[in-house]
Amino acid sequence: MGSRLMASRIQQAYRGISQPTAYGKRMDRLSNRIFGEVVTTTDSKSMKVIRVMSAEPIEQKDQLKPEYYPNLPMFHYLTKMLRFHGLYFDDHVVWRQVQDELKVLRGKVVRPPIGQGKRAQIRGSKK
Repeated sequence: MGSRLMASRIQQAYRGISQPTAYGKRMDRLSNRIFGEVVTTTDSKSMKVIRVMSAEPIEQKDQLKPEYYPNLPMFHYLTKMLRFHGLYFDDHVVWRQVQDELKVLRGKVVRPPIGQGKRAQIRGSKK
């Protein structure tokens, strides 16, 4: 008989938390504050801001760290060296070299130094 009485007291105490009473609201706010949740109810726009601000920073995500990406200048240098020694063949690079040679034969400038391109020549001819 005593155990039945204890169970009912626990249920009554718990019922006070979930009920929309002043005590229940305060306990709900307190538990939200303890567990790092939103204390009061907010609209969906504010919840989105809260979700974005509480997310893990981009710099700490493994797939977005700078160490995740390969060292592109080193790979470029290595492929150049392999191509130079004849161990690697890149069709696109060969095609670009042929196109550059054709441009030079036509009298065009392939990659002019900075400040000496088409716009600089136009500006120079106007003066």
